[in-house]
Amino acid sequence: MKLPYDDVHLIADPLYGYLRITLSRAGEIAEADVIDNPWVQRLKRIHQLQSSWWVFPAAEHSRFAHSLGAMHLAGQLARQVYPTLAAVEAGTPSLPLVEETLRLAGLLHDLGHGPFSHFCDEEYFVPVFGIDHEQISQYLIVNELGGLVSELRRSPSGAFAAAERVDPWHVAFLVRAEESSGGAAGAPSGAGAAPDGGPIPRWVRLLHRALSGAVTVDNMDYVRRDAAMCGVALGSVDVDRLIYYSFCTADGLTFHKRALSALRAFLNARFYMYENVYFHRVGHAIDLHLHEIFRPTMELVLPVGPLDDLAAYRRLTEWSLFTTVEDWLGEPLGSERRELAGQWQSIIHRHVKYSMVYEHHVERQQPLPAARDLTAEEFRAAIVQRLPSPLKDLEFVVDIASQDPRPLNPLVGPKRIAVYDPATDAIEEQLLSGILEFVPAKAHLYRVFAVGHEYERELALAAKAALDEAEPQSLTNI
Repeated sequence: MKLPYDDVHLIADPLYGYLRITLSRAGEIAEADVIDNPWVQRLKRIHQLQSSWWVFPAAEHSRFAHSLGAMHLAGQLARQVYPTLAAVEAGTPSLPLVEETLRLAGLLHDLGHGPFSHFCDEEYFVPVFGIDHEQISQYLIVNELGGLVSELRRSPSGAFAAAERVDPWHVAFLVRAEESSGGAAGAPSGAGAAPDGGPIPRWVRLLHRALSGAVTVDNMDYVRRDAAMCGVALGSVDVDRLIYYSFCTADGLTFHKRALSALRAFLNARFYMYENVYFHRVGHAIDLHLHEIFRPTMELVLPVGPLDDLAAYRRLTEWSLFTTVEDWLGEPLGSERRELAGQWQSIIHRHVKYSMVYEHHVERQQPLPAARDLTAEEFRAAIVQRLPSPLKDLEFVVDIASQDPRPLNPLVGPKRIAVYDPATDAIEEQLLSGILEFVPAKAHLYRVFAVGHEYERELALAAKAALDEAEPQSLTNI
C-alpha cells in the first residue's frame, strides 16, 4: 500500500507545531537531502542571536531552526498567492514548483552567515573582502547546492509538471535583499540572469518581496521565534492573517486592506524586539568588546575571503571559533594569539568589560537627513568637552543604536509595501501612510559605556549635558 508518510516527513517546531519536508524515494533527491547537506547543517552551529544568547539564557536557537521556519512560511505564502500569481503572469509554472522555489529561498537565505552573523559582515567580510552573507549565500546556492536543488522534482504539495525543475539562480535571486544589488561572482545579480543568460522570469520577480523588505517570511519567523526563545512577551503578531491577506498584482506581492491592523501590529512588535532584545544594553556591551578583537581574530582564522577557501569557511562556525581561541591559551605569554585568547575568555565567560552608565532614547515621527543626526564621534567629543579636567582621558565608549521601525522607502523601490483597497480596486499609498503614523520613523538609543564604575556619575552628567545642548533639529523626543 502506498501511503503519503513515505514521501513527507514531519519536523516538530515550537512555533508551528509541525513542519513538512519531502523525503527521498529510491534514486530521488528530496528536501531532506538539501537539509542534510553540510552547508545547511553548519547553521546549527551558528546562533540566531549574535550576542543576545549571552543575555537571555534560553536563547540558544540557531540559524538552522530559523531557516526551517522561514521555509515553512515561504511555502504557506506560495500556496496562498499562487492563484493570483498565475492570473497576473501567464508564464507561471505549476504550484509545486513555485512553492518549492520559495521554500528553498527561505531555507537557504542565511546559508552564507559566518560566526556572529551580521557582526561578521559588518566587522570583517564587508570592509575587508567587499562581500556580505547574502552574496555568499547566492554563490553557495548556485555553485555548491545547485546540483541538489536542480534535481528536486516535488514539493510537499505534489510533483512538478513534466520537465519542470527548480532553477538555483531563481532561488539565489530571491535571497538577495536589494533587487538592484549585484551578487557574488558566479551568482545572479539583482537584475539576474538564468544559466542560459536569459533574464530572471517575471513570476520570480513578482515574488521578490517574500524575502526582501519590512514584512517577509524571514522576519515574520525571527521576530516570533526570537521572542519565544528569549522569553519576551510580544503583543499580537498575526502571521496567519498577514499571509492570508497577501496576493499578487502586477506590482508584485501585495497586502489587502484587511491586513493593515496585523501589519501595524507586526511592525510595532519588530520595533519592540529591537528595543528590548537586539539592542539590549548588555548585548551591546559585549558587541563593543567583540569589536576590539573580532577582526584580528578572523585575520588569523580565515585570512582569505570565504569564497577563496570554501572548505575552511564551511568548517568555520561559532563552535570552531571558540575551540580555536581556547587552544590559543597555550600560546606563549605576550603573543598575539595568547592576548586574543584572554580577551575571548572574558567574553565567553561573560566577564563584560563595559557597563552602561547612561542611556537616552529618541524617537522621531519624521525622518531627518542622515547628515543631521548626531554621530558617535560628535557625541563622544561633546562628552569629553564637558568632563572635569582630570577626567579628560577617561576610558569610555559611546554607542548609538539606530533602528528604522518603518519600512525603508515603503512606497517606492524593491522594498515597497503595496496595499490594495477593494473600494477603488487599486493600490492606495495613503492606506500605508495612515498606519505608519503610529510607527516611529526613526529611533536612536544614545548610550555611554565605561570601564569600571568609579566615574559613572560624572560620565552620565556629561552625556546628559551633551545631548541637552545638541541642536533641537538633531534630537527631538516625541
